[in-house]
This record gives sequence, C-alpha cells and structure tokens, in this order.
Amino acid sequence: MTHDQDQRRQSGPAEEHRVLADRLKQARDTLGLTQADTAEALGIARSSVAELEAAKRKVSGLELRRLSRLYQRSVAWLLGEEDESDVADQALYRATSALSPGDKEQVLRFAEFLAAQRPKPGQNSVAPRSRPTPPSEP
Repeated sequence: MTHDQDQRRQSGPAEEHRVLADRLKQARDTLGLTQADTAEALGIARSSVAELEAAKRKVSGLELRRLSRLYQRSVAWLLGEEDESDVADQALYRATSALSPGDKEQVLRFAEFLAAQRPKPGQNSVAPRSRPTPPSEP
C-alpha cells in the first residue's frame, strides 16, 4: 500500500480530494501547462481549474478521464493509487519502446552508469567516491 493510499484510508473523502488536487497541479506543472491551457483543453473556465487544484470543486468522471489524457497520467495515479515511481517506470518504458536496439543498449549502459554512481547502503553519500567511466561508443 502506498503512502497516499494509507493516508486516504485513514482520512476519508476530504483527504482523497486533497490528494487528487495535488496530483492535478503536479501533473499540469510537470507538462508546463498553465491553468488557462488546461481550461481551454477541457472547455471549462480557468477559475474551475484553480478550484479543482485547490480541492474546492469536485471532479466529474468525464473531467477525470480527460485530465488523465491531457496530463498523460493514469486515472489511478491522479487518484493517488499509484506511486510516482510506477509512473516514472511507465514513462521510461514508453519513451524507449520505439528506439532501435542499438539506442536501447545505449540507454541501458547510461542507466547502469548512473546506478553505479549512487552510494552503496551504509556508505556516506557525502564522502568522495571514485567515478566510473561513462560508456564508450560502440
């Protein structure tokens, strides 16, 4: 169970609306959209978008589906039922699915390079560490 799911179960509908409002604002900001952009895409007033993001207005099912499509996020994520890491993993998969096998290999080597730079458990993250060399060109 995610932290958001646990919070929602404990706090009830008011907390569910707050989680949804926060996720709507976060998704919009991530895409660099304004409230006016969202309002235009949904065919509602900008003030309605502000109210949705402030948890002062309920979201209809149709609006939720349209927001999900606009923000390229699942309805489950908007509702706080999926972790951010799940969304990031899905976005990474989508972004790499159309790449050539050689490009996928390059992305994989870069991901391994980044992972190798992370401190090991129990290692002080501030302490200097040797840096692995970046992947070489094929």
